[in-house]
Amino acid sequence: MYAWLTEALRDSSQVLTANRRLARVLASEYGRQRVLSGEKAWPSPLITSWQDWLTDLLATAEKQESLPTRINGHQSRILWERCLRREINDPLLNIGLLVRQSRETWSRMHEFCVSLDDCRGAAQGNDQRLFARAAQSYRSILDREYWVDDAGIADLVADLIRSGRVKVPARVSIAGFDRLVPQAKRVLDAACEKGMSIDAVRETTAKANGTVRAYDNTEAELRAAGAWARRELEEDPEQRIAIVATNLEQNAAHYGRLVREGFVPGWQYAVASHRSAVNVSYGKRLTDYPAVTIALLALRWLYDDLTGREVSLLLRSPIIGSRDTGGRARLELQLRQIPDRSWSPEMLLAELSDRESSADARDWIDRIRYLGGLRGELPRRDAPPSWAVVIDDTLTQLNWPGDGSLDSIEFQLINRWRELLNDLARLELVSPTLTIADVLSRVTAMAGETVFQPEVEGALVQLLGPLEAAGMEFDKLWVSGLTASNWPPAGRPSSLISMNLQRSRNMPDATPQDTLDYARRVLERLTTSTRNLVCSYPLTDGDAEQGASGLLQQYEYEQLSRSDDPGWHAATLTEAVPLTIVPADPIPTVAANEIISGGAATIQRQMTEPFAAFSFGRLGVKDIQPISFGLSASLRGNLIHDALRDLYSELPTRHDIASWHGDELDSRLAAALDKSFWRHMQNIDPVLRQLFRLEQQRAEKLLREVVALDSTRADFQIADVEGALQPTIAGLPLRLRADRIDRLSNAKIVILDYKTGSRKAFLGANGLPKDMQLVVYAVAVNADVSDLGLVNIDSRSTSIDGAGKQLTPSLDWDEVLASWIKLVEVAAAQIQRGDVRVNGMQNMQSARPLSLLSRIRELQHDN
Repeated sequence: MYAWLTEALRDSSQVLTANRRLARVLASEYGRQRVLSGEKAWPSPLITSWQDWLTDLLATAEKQESLPTRINGHQSRILWERCLRREINDPLLNIGLLVRQSRETWSRMHEFCVSLDDCRGAAQGNDQRLFARAAQSYRSILDREYWVDDAGIADLVADLIRSGRVKVPARVSIAGFDRLVPQAKRVLDAACEKGMSIDAVRETTAKANGTVRAYDNTEAELRAAGAWARRELEEDPEQRIAIVATNLEQNAAHYGRLVREGFVPGWQYAVASHRSAVNVSYGKRLTDYPAVTIALLALRWLYDDLTGREVSLLLRSPIIGSRDTGGRARLELQLRQIPDRSWSPEMLLAELSDRESSADARDWIDRIRYLGGLRGELPRRDAPPSWAVVIDDTLTQLNWPGDGSLDSIEFQLINRWRELLNDLARLELVSPTLTIADVLSRVTAMAGETVFQPEVEGALVQLLGPLEAAGMEFDKLWVSGLTASNWPPAGRPSSLISMNLQRSRNMPDATPQDTLDYARRVLERLTTSTRNLVCSYPLTDGDAEQGASGLLQQYEYEQLSRSDDPGWHAATLTEAVPLTIVPADPIPTVAANEIISGGAATIQRQMTEPFAAFSFGRLGVKDIQPISFGLSASLRGNLIHDALRDLYSELPTRHDIASWHGDELDSRLAAALDKSFWRHMQNIDPVLRQLFRLEQQRAEKLLREVVALDSTRADFQIADVEGALQPTIAGLPLRLRADRIDRLSNAKIVILDYKTGSRKAFLGANGLPKDMQLVVYAVAVNADVSDLGLVNIDSRSTSIDGAGKQLTPSLDWDEVLASWIKLVEVAAAQIQRGDVRVNGMQNMQSARPLSLLSRIRELQHDN
C-alpha cells in the first residue's frame, strides 16, 4: 500500500494532501514503511494538508510587517453578520443561516476566481443582489483595515510567490484531490514558474473487483457492513478495513451506532475499547459534548435566569462541583416539588440553601453563591480577552470539568475548549467591546460551529464519508447508501450567484452533468483505492422505496441470505418468558421495626408487579417527578387537598356545611385557600405569582362545588381529615393517611378519597376496584364501612363514584367488601414474606424505571 510514498518524499520533497486526515494517515504509513525497511531513525516526513501548507508558506514570507492581518472564521462571521444586517432589517430572518451561506459562496467565488464585479453584474433576483451588496461591504472592510480572510489566503500566497517573497520547495506531490480548483491551480502555477515540479499521485492502477448488495433498509445495511468488517478482521487482523457511508455528515452518530451493532454486538454495555473499535471520521459539534453544554449553561447564569430543568442539570452533573452528588441529588428531588420559574442564583439560594446539609450539597451551594455574587459585579461591557479570562476563572471556581483525572478524549476536548476561548479573545480585532450576554451568545455560536473529532487509539474499522476517504488505500472497502436518490448526491449550487455565471466558470453542481461526473469520479477513485470492494444500498428509506444508483451498473449483484444482517443484539434478549420470574436471591421477611413506604400504593403494586412493590415499599425507591413550567397537575391537586383539609378541619356535619352561605362561606373558602397557597407564594417571579392567583380563583370555584355536593348528601359528620392510620395487615405494618372519613347517622363510616385530575371510576369492568387504595383504608379503620367513594373534583363536574350500601345498593356489600379485603390481605402477606417475583409479561415502557434493579431482560434471557 502507498507504494508511491517513499519515492514522493525522496530528497526532502513534500506531499500535499486535500485534508488533514490524509496527511496524518500518510505520516503514519511512512513511519510503518521505515520500520519495515529496518530503519531505526529518519527525518520527519514533509506531509502537509493544503491549507496548512499555505499557512506555512505565508509564515515564511519576507517582510512580514507589510502583510495584511489574517482574520479567522469566527472574526469573518461577525463581519458578514454586520454587512448583512445593514441590508436586512427583518427580525424573523435566520441571520445565522444566511451568514453561513454567504461565507460559503464567498469562499467558492475565490476558489473559482469569480470577481465581485462579475458577481454583481450577473446578479438576478433580490437575494443575489443583496449578497452582492453585502459582499461589497465586506470587501471594503477588508481593504480598509488591511485584513485577509481564509478565502483570500491562496490568492495572497500566489502573489507572494510570484513576487519572490516566498520560497517554494523543489518538488511536491499532491494526493487526494478529487477536484483541483482554479485558485489552487493559480498557486501551483506560480510555484512552477519559480522552479517547483509537481507530481500528481496515482494511488493505484488496479481496479477492484466490485459487488453490489441490497438490504431491506439502512439499519440492516450498516449492521451487515459492521458484521462483514468483523469477519474480515477475524480472518486477517492486519487488514485495513473501511466503510464509506454517503450522507455520513448528517447521520454520523446514528450510522456509527449501526456499524458497531454489527461489528461488536452488545457494545453498549461493553468496555470503552469496544466503542472506539469503530472510528467515525466525522466528529460532533462542541455543543454536543456534555462538558461543554454544562459549561455554557452555568455561564449563562451570569446574565440570565435558568429554568428548573436547566438548574436540575447543574445539580445532577458531576462536571461542576464535587464528584459526589448524593446530597445534590436530594436537593434536585426537592427542586422538582417546587413550582418551576425563571431561577436567578439568588432566588434559588433563598429556596434551597438550608434544605440539605451534606458536604457535596453545601459545596455546590457555595459555588452558586459565588456565581450570583459575580453576576452583580460584572462590567456592562468589556474587551473579548477580558471576558475570556472571566469565563475561564468562573469555570475554575465551579470546578469544571469536575474531579478526577481526564481520559484522552476528555483531555483533547478541554484543550479544544481553551482554543475556543483563545479565538474569543481574538474577536477584539473586529469587536473591541461586548456585553456579557453578547459574548456568551458568541461563544455558544462558536462552539456550535466547531466540529471536534478527537484522535482515538485502537480503532479497527474506519467509518468515513466519500470525500474524507480521498487519497486513502484499503485492503477491503464497503461503500454504503448508493441509492439512486443518494448517489449522485443532490446538487448544491449556490443560490447567491447567478446560475449563468456558475455554468460559465464550471463551478460545482452548476449543471446536472457536473454533479453526475463528479459522483462518477469519486466512485471510480474509491474503486481504485482497494483490492476488494463491496457496494450496497437499502431497498427502502422510511416509507419510500429505493433503487440502486445508475453508477453501479458495472458491478456484479449478489444474492444474499437474511443471515448476512445480524439484526439487533437487543432482540436476542427478548425470547418468550414465563408470566412471572422468581429470582434466586432470597429476600428476608419484613422485620418488626421495618418501615414500609408507599402505603396503599405498595399493596396495589403487589397485585400487578411484586418486584415494584418490593422496590418502592421496602427499598424506598421513589418516582422522579418531571419538572414542568408553571403549576404541575400534582401541585394543583395538592393545593386543593390542603385547602379541603383546612376547610373541614373543624369536622362539621352536613347540616353545618349546608348552613354556610354568603360572607361566611366566602370567608371560610378564602381562609382555607390563603393557608394552602401561602407557602408557595414565596421567592417567585411575577409570572408565577399571576399563575397562582388564577389557580386560586379556579380552586375557589371547585371548593364551592364540593361544599354544594356535601350539602345534598344524606346526614353525616366528618370524623377525620387526613388522619394517620397505622394498621398491621397480615403481619405487614403500614403507614396510611386517608383524605376523609365521614360517620353516618347509623354509626357506619364512609371513606372518601379526593381525585382532582380527569374523572376516575372506582370499579372496573370486572367488578373489582381499579385501585385497592380505599379497600386498604377499609381494613385499616377496623370499623363498619358503609361506602367507599372517589370524590372527582373537576371544573366540568364534581361527583362521587364508588361502591357501598348507598352508592351501589344492588351489591351484596358485606360479601363483596370481604372478598376485596381478602385480596388485600393476600397481597400484604406476600410482601411480608419477601416476595420479589418479576412480571415477565410487562412491556418495556412499564419495566424500564426498575429494569436496572430487576434485571428483567437478563432474567428473561436466562429463562
